[in-house]
Amino acid sequence: MTKLTPVKDAHALYRDEKSNAIVSTDMNEYQRYVQARKQKQLDRAELDTLKDEIREIKEMLRNLSNGN
Repeated sequence: MTKLTPVKDAHALYRDEKSNAIVSTDMNEYQRYVQARKQKQLDRAELDTLKDEIREIKEMLRNLSNGN
């Protein structure tokens, strides 16, 4: 296991001495991040669905206006 050194003046942040990376050990913040990411994906999927539905409506209106 790699040794982690606390980062000065930073809550729940540690430096991995092997890779020199900054690592957060705040699980609450991680859970908030995961939830926000999931919500963003759901919002994006809903937006894509709405765009598809609008595209279909526009196509139907074009067909009606052309007499098809």
